[in-house]
Amino acid sequence: MLWLITLWLWFCRLGKVKVGHRLLKEMERKGCLPNVDTYNILISGCCESEMLDLALDLFNEMKTDGINWNFVTYDTLIKGLCSGGRMEDGFKILEIMEDSKEGSRGRLSPYDSVLYGLYKEDQLDEALTFMTQMGRLFPRAVGRSLRILSLCEEGAIEDAKVVFGQILGEGGVPNVLVYDHLIHGFCGGYMREAFELMNEMVGCGYYPLAPTFNALISGFCRQGMVSSALKLIDDMVVRGCKLDTGSYNPLVDALCRKGDFQKAFGLFSQMLEKDIAPDSSSWNSLLLSWCQETSWLARQNMYQVNYLLQQIAEI
Repeated sequence: MLWLITLWLWFCRLGKVKVGHRLLKEMERKGCLPNVDTYNILISGCCESEMLDLALDLFNEMKTDGINWNFVTYDTLIKGLCSGGRMEDGFKILEIMEDSKEGSRGRLSPYDSVLYGLYKEDQLDEALTFMTQMGRLFPRAVGRSLRILSLCEEGAIEDAKVVFGQILGEGGVPNVLVYDHLIHGFCGGYMREAFELMNEMVGCGYYPLAPTFNALISGFCRQGMVSSALKLIDDMVVRGCKLDTGSYNPLVDALCRKGDFQKAFGLFSQMLEKDIAPDSSSWNSLLLSWCQETSWLARQNMYQVNYLLQQIAEI
């Protein structure tokens, strides 16, 4: 029987959850009954494989089989559902957890998962409201988080860093809103720290929204670190982040100011190909730079020049 359990675990870790589920039923037929840990591993595999309906089926199956849910069950499923955009289901499991004897055991992680789900859906006001409501359960943690958000909005970044250090020093894990506000605050002049904090944020499983990436791009451009901004925009593409006007415009402006019209025109063309409308600043920067780049114009064929003029006419 040991070999069957080992094989089942192997399939789950490979993301072959349906195969693992069939093995689970085979184990039951052979008299090896699953326990809460067995189900938790299978639910985790479902969530990692984005098979959220099956994860919920397994959750309900546990109740049918008389197996009590524990904190790991709730925590794993809430995280998977909220990260996968299933906020309504995530809230339902959170409610079940709060009504159970098990509860959250004073742990923040299920609530932080809900926060991240709301953030990921760009429901920032709802996320802030939810975090404020968390204060009744976690007054100290929420109080510090709200303090950081307030300091960042006031521009008191050094003070925000002190509070952030206190959270880390006590072994706390900052939530996604704390990371997001600090990154935006650091982009005012602490670019290295902003970039490091973004990597730390991703390491915690929180993927930034496009406006956060855009704040970094703008910050790099303001400090003349155009190559860093270009690398970041490439990283956004690799990660599947949807680029928008705010991603490209600062780079087009910066490249034109730097006199690198060829790269600016290349990014500009990418924008048009992706149906992203440049703003007036980018148009003005590009046209001014274009008029000054007679040597570049001489190397281009009329098709390219006419293409750009046609795009201008359609705006």
